Amino acid sequence: MPQHQPSDLLAAADYAALADAGWPAPERENIGSGRPGWIARAANGVTQRANSVYAVGGVADPAAAIAVAERWYAERGLPALFQLSDGDGELLALLQERGYAARSETLVLAAGIAEVTTRLAALPRPVSLPVALPAALPLSVRETPDDEWLDLWWSVDGRGGADEREWARRIVTGGEAIYVTVRDEQGAASVGRLALVEHDGTGWGGLYALATRADARGRGHARAVIAALLDAATRRGVHAVWLQVTASNETARRLYDGLGFRQVARYRYLAREV
Repeated sequence: MPQHQPSDLLAAADYAALADAGWPAPERENIGSGRPGWIARAANGVTQRANSVYAVGGVADPAAAIAVAERWYAERGLPALFQLSDGDGELLALLQERGYAARSETLVLAAGIAEVTTRLAALPRPVSLPVALPAALPLSVRETPDDEWLDLWWSVDGRGGADEREWARRIVTGGEAIYVTVRDEQGAASVGRLALVEHDGTGWGGLYALATRADARGRGHARAVIAALLDAATRRGVHAVWLQVTASNETARRLYDGLGFRQVARYRYLAREV
């Protein structure tokens, strides 16, 4: 695997491609003439990223491709949704002319794993805890998520019932990844997933599905999950990591800023106004 400085990796990466691979939709179809064209993605409505058009490349007739996408999603009982990065200005204007509006502005943040690990270790221990914590939290590192992992993540971030949960399982297991569970006296307390993606010959890690049980927050569990994921990634030769956070989530952005992440890209979703 090529050796690069983290700063070089962050500047050169195609974050839209990383995110597409890191959160893979079970249904995918190329639309529009030419390659790579656009990719329509679907997962029964579970998460916007897995149910939106990824405009990976140019198409000969964008207006016709939009119409194809609209029919494709209608056949699945889903609204047409487009994920656009800052460089997709022409497509943005065309969609707006057709009555689409932007929503869910999302920032892509990235950092070198070594820096994040160093900053994590330097964070102060949580104070004023309701119970004493053991010196080392019990945790598991797996290559597939068990039901305990999926149950906790879905209870925090899930939307829907058993059918939607199964689609979510298909998404999170759709590519190579690492899954960590931290436990306390009541069982699973915090979980996280690190997608392992190779892009242009370089290994990357994508932080996803970080979730902590409501009554276990503020006790350092999420920190332990992130540290374990990054340690596992480092053992696999991965040196840089990315994540996505909504622009309005100022609390999370302050946390990630303190860990050395910096904004490297931005995207938003466009849906037809109703």
